[in-house]
Amino acid sequence: MIAWLNRVVDWIENVLVTSLVLIATLVAILQVIARYVFNNSLFWSEELILYSLITMSFLTMGMGVRYASHISVDAVYAFASPRTAKILQIGAACLGLIFAAVLVWYGSRLVLNTSRMGQLSPAMRIPVGYIYAVIPLAGVFMILRYLLVLRDLLVGQGYEPPEVDIKTS
Repeated sequence: MIAWLNRVVDWIENVLVTSLVLIATLVAILQVIARYVFNNSLFWSEELILYSLITMSFLTMGMGVRYASHISVDAVYAFASPRTAKILQIGAACLGLIFAAVLVWYGSRLVLNTSRMGQLSPAMRIPVGYIYAVIPLAGVFMILRYLLVLRDLLVGQGYEPPEVDIKTS
């Protein structure tokens, strides 16, 4: 069940991030063509690109937990005993879990308050609460990832991040 849920979150993150990169790239190209070929700028393009990049940044936080690519001081583990290193890893995962819970809590409050006020984005006129919804979503993904890391650490096998699958031709 947990492995299946992990694969589902992987798929959701990958599809969303890939789609957002594609959208930001295509809109940037369209903006350049509209501005320099047709001498007419797309008034909403910068806002869409900005929101796409911000959303990607939040969504990739869960990926960072999954692939153990967040900032850490690995040199400490080299000088510590295996037992101490494991305790430090569990402590770091617990701190990450607390951070993710704070993201969910305060992100949800931000979404609700902004939605209640009816604030709209300046150019596209979409509710800003929709844009802020990525904050608690990213927190939920991070909580799931940190729980998986903690499970692996507490079971005793240690956490080994999966290899990044980059295909080269």
